Amino acid sequence: MRDLGYVAVGGAACFCGILYYKNDPKFHRIVTVPLLHAMDPERSHRLSILALKYKLLPKRQDTPHPSLRTKILGMDCSSPIGLAAGYDKDGEAVEGLFRLGFGFVEIGSVTPKPQPGNPGPRVFRLSEDEAVINRLHLFKKLLIYGFNSRGHAEVYENLSSLPPPGQRNAPVGINLGKNKYSTDHVADYKEGVRLLAPLADYLVINVSR
Repeated sequence: MRDLGYVAVGGAACFCGILYYKNDPKFHRIVTVPLLHAMDPERSHRLSILALKYKLLPKRQDTPHPSLRTKILGMDCSSPIGLAAGYDKDGEAVEGLFRLGFGFVEIGSVTPKPQPGNPGPRVFRLSEDEAVINRLHLFKKLLIYGFNSRGHAEVYENLSSLPPPGQRNAPVGINLGKNKYSTDHVADYKEGVRLLAPLADYLVINVSR
């Protein structure tokens, strides 16, 4: 009986592995999503970033239909559907996000110096609405803690490993923020432009905190 149990578990694992690498939608709906939802939402977010960073998620096998090709501000995008800032804040998983088929990827917001954002817990699930509440950098007891960011230096290092702008699978934008306790917000933005503009296909100035 024990041997039969091992065989059953091994068979199930192999079957799940095949479905995973085939990128089967049913597998992700039945297995992947419930597993991620069983975790703390910020931890599951972090896990997804690491999976994309190390290319543990399978690459899309199809390609966007040619009719979806779009030119935005002179940039060629395979699709008008891109990823906004807020998911990959520090530019760790850009190549993994390309593999999912986004037409462009925007990282950030990035602040000059590292800052932690709000103390946790700060992300909450609304399961009945299939949504989350994000308080990473919003008001908390009339205080604002600022964006959670690892700072310009780490983002520069992460993006330096990518091909240069114009030679990537898709455009990469960098969303620039300012440090919460900075006394010169304009200088914060200027420093972001000076250091990170050579690595970006486009820049976004985030005037919120």
